[in-house]
Amino acid sequence: MKKYFTPISKSSLASHSHSQSNQEENVNHSEVPSHSSQEFDLSTLKFDPGERTPILNYHPNHRDVIRRAYLVNGPCQPRLEVHEYPQTNISGAMRRFNHEWFDDVYHDWLEYSVSKDAAYCLYCYLFKDHIINQGGGKVFSCTGFKNWNKKSGLDKHIGLQNSPHNRSKKKCQDLLRQQQSIQSTFERQSNQIKYGYYILLSVSVDVVRLLITQGLAFRGHDESKSSLSRGNFLQILSWYAKRCDKIRDYVLEHAPQNDQMTSPIIQKDIVTACKIETIKAILEELNGDYFALLVDESFDISRKEQMAIVLRYVDRMGFVMVRLIDIIHIQDTSALSLKETIINLLAQHSLSPSRVRGQCYDGASNMQGEVNGLKMLIRQESRSAHSIHCFAHQLQLALVGVSKKCVEVGQLVVLVSNIFNVLGSSFKRMDDLRDSQKAVIQDALDMGELTTGRGLNQQLGLSRACDTRWGSHYKSFNNFILMFGSIVEVLESLALDARSMDERAKAMGHLESCQTFEVAFMLHLMRDVLAITNELNKCLQRKEQDVANAMLLVEVAKKSCKF
Repeated sequence: MKKYFTPISKSSLASHSHSQSNQEENVNHSEVPSHSSQEFDLSTLKFDPGERTPILNYHPNHRDVIRRAYLVNGPCQPRLEVHEYPQTNISGAMRRFNHEWFDDVYHDWLEYSVSKDAAYCLYCYLFKDHIINQGGGKVFSCTGFKNWNKKSGLDKHIGLQNSPHNRSKKKCQDLLRQQQSIQSTFERQSNQIKYGYYILLSVSVDVVRLLITQGLAFRGHDESKSSLSRGNFLQILSWYAKRCDKIRDYVLEHAPQNDQMTSPIIQKDIVTACKIETIKAILEELNGDYFALLVDESFDISRKEQMAIVLRYVDRMGFVMVRLIDIIHIQDTSALSLKETIINLLAQHSLSPSRVRGQCYDGASNMQGEVNGLKMLIRQESRSAHSIHCFAHQLQLALVGVSKKCVEVGQLVVLVSNIFNVLGSSFKRMDDLRDSQKAVIQDALDMGELTTGRGLNQQLGLSRACDTRWGSHYKSFNNFILMFGSIVEVLESLALDARSMDERAKAMGHLESCQTFEVAFMLHLMRDVLAITNELNKCLQRKEQDVANAMLLVEVAKKSCKF
């Protein structure tokens, strides 16, 4: 009786779920038929080894399903009557296939094709390599073995322990051993464990997002369990757990000791993931459109030079958006190095330099240089990347340049700064200054010199000036004039009651200097001059400002200075 290989139904594979497959062989996909990536119809498989489609010609998504189908049904071993196997004249003798070879324990892979009258290897067909040269080469996987007078060829095909045949056999065993796959390991975990892990991760992500949004530090100086302040991350997580019953049993001490999602490495990983998702949202909003580059450098708290890169663009709703894309540590501040860093960052996010339509930098020579400045190097990548130096910043630089040529202005700036340092270095002196200022305001109100109202007569502070922001000098000089009586009163008290002779000497020197006519004159002069430029500075920094209106404002400011 003939016993042929029986077809395989889909129901016979119901218990065999998809598992982690071994690494696929390198395939020339141009030779692979365009099979659909949808579910494969197993009823179309050819089970005669001589009529089968090469396994690499199937769609990659179907190969494991097909391999598993062949393995579940076993090798094709038709047991015909002896006289039904065709005879072949080999070396003057008639030879034929012997079905007793199927019974050899080492030949569990052996298959016979009735249509081709040839023997094949099921394992090598399912997991063959392109460069297989051992044990008959491609004979047992493609052309078929027909040397019936050399049964030793079957043993030669098996080869040593690490032969291609044995490696293919091992892959077949791994494919059917589903309990060792990663997917099966996850399935064995209880739903409760999965839910707990999800809660643990979600809570850590929520806390990280809160700290990032508020710009708060994560770590603390002492994060031990006995510490009263373990840092913002752990403190917020603990507070969250105490007030939310749903997460209380899954976080901190209730979580596994090696999987609490609170280590600094996990925190950094979550922050990095938030950064990636934020940049992804920015790039989706940009949608490959034109944009302008805004670049500035500054030192962070660790004294490292950092370069902030910002994109300005118009979103789909027509609004101008300004988004920080990254902050990069740089060791070389030359224009060429900065340009390479910017180009690499744009390439990292699939942004082309040819899409740059504007540049905005400070007035440093490595940025605004007309020959080798950063703006010119970017212009080489995109001729439309016009550089616009901030008008407000140009105004500040002009004021700084002019003031450096006047010794009296420099002396005034130093004097005001030193007096503010003396008064601001002690809490007691600041309290005395506030009390004196409060008494002066009360006397003016009693005499009718000041009126009451919402927002009026507010307490003034010691506004320190910044070298690159001369708009701050206007506020500093103006506050000094308004608080002049209180400042003199505190300096007089300090000159009499200071503990050390050094403090008394400084107070006396500052007191004599600020009461001279020259200082009083320069204070009022600089306040009046900076009042004009201060209004111009505010106007130039408005978002809705345009170039034409800015030119008109400059002309008005010039005319106002002619007094």
